[in-house]
Amino acid sequence: MIPKALTYGAEKRLPFAQAGRDIAPIKRWDSWYDQRIVTQAGETILEAYDDWAIRELRSHHLVWSGWGQNKTVPAKVMEIPNSGGWGVRKVTGIDGGRLRLFFLSLLWRAAVSEMPEFEEVRLHASDVRRLRNMVRDGDPNPSKRFPIALVQLSTIGAIHNLCPLQQRKPKQPWLKNGPSYPIFRFYFDGLIAHIHTEISEGEVEELGPMFVGNQEELAVSTIPFETSWQRGNLSELIREAETRWPERLAKIPGFGPN
Repeated sequence: MIPKALTYGAEKRLPFAQAGRDIAPIKRWDSWYDQRIVTQAGETILEAYDDWAIRELRSHHLVWSGWGQNKTVPAKVMEIPNSGGWGVRKVTGIDGGRLRLFFLSLLWRAAVSEMPEFEEVRLHASDVRRLRNMVRDGDPNPSKRFPIALVQLSTIGAIHNLCPLQQRKPKQPWLKNGPSYPIFRFYFDGLIAHIHTEISEGEVEELGPMFVGNQEELAVSTIPFETSWQRGNLSELIREAETRWPERLAKIPGFGPN
């Protein structure tokens, strides 16, 4: 579903511990994969998107596995004053249309999969058909449906994975109780994609480089892992698993008592 190279575990040779809100931990040996959603021809198309995206995301330091030994993003970040740590970085030299198609392919995979881990991603049948055709034909249709904004965790934190979520995104994340947009939130390897479901073309045009494929230059929001929603959510899930199901968690290698 999401490329295996970007959904790795924290420790080699040890399994994943999968848990969620009101969901007891289970042991998994691999990331999520759904063999039922495509034919071999479709798998070939998706593999091409994935292989290209893995190389590009790493080479542009957009995912943690492309940072080498660095603990902070090896790129210039412009900090936003009085924002609680938020910043923005510019990314040049990446094919925005192709990157957009990669993320649209993830959205389509999640929407058609019946795996419970992807149950929050549900779309109208017409949108599913439109997505399928765009991914199959290589048509990013950049300014129309499902504009995509990226947020990067600018410091390396706990290695983990997270299922796609349906959320509302504040227009300015450092302001409380402000206006917001409905989105699907995808996370992997320190990178978050906000796939918008309701936003006007005028707003997309106004925000320009904040959306993938909208301009040649891409603006990526940044936030340190330590102050991110991602860290807070992960801490809550771990705390719930340790409190409610300590015996189950202890049976998973790497998660029991030392």
